Amino acid sequence: MADEPADLLERLVIGAVAVTERAIAAAGADLTFVQWRVLLIVGEHAEGATVSEIAARIGAQPSPASRLIGRLKQRGVVQTAREDPDRRVTRVRLTAGGHDLRRRVLDHRRADIEQVVGSMALTATEAGVVARLVRSFEPFA
Repeated sequence: MADEPADLLERLVIGAVAVTERAIAAAGADLTFVQWRVLLIVGEHAEGATVSEIAARIGAQPSPASRLIGRLKQRGVVQTAREDPDRRVTRVRLTAGGHDLRRRVLDHRRADIEQVVGSMALTATEAGVVARLVRSFEPFA
């Protein structure tokens, strides 16, 4: 039973979260996991993301997401601006410090991931299966 696909994926997810938590700690980030998710989302595009987009991606309502963003803003890693003509839409962007923090965490995480993947010798078929699996998780990212 421990080698059923769902069990294996559960172990992979636990390991992936642990790798991310290690990277956050190694970067001296002092972030919660959900704060990290917000930095990831906001940093995906130069134009940032709206509060509504962030809320949807982290599975929260806009009001709690706004409070979370407010805490990140107080820490100086994001900035917000009203951009809609009727000023109802708030766009969130990374500050220079936010970009630096995001890059440091990603660099630490990438090093751990490369160490794991580097120890494996995936065939083209296996790499294709991994790619299909990754694509199936994209709606959750």
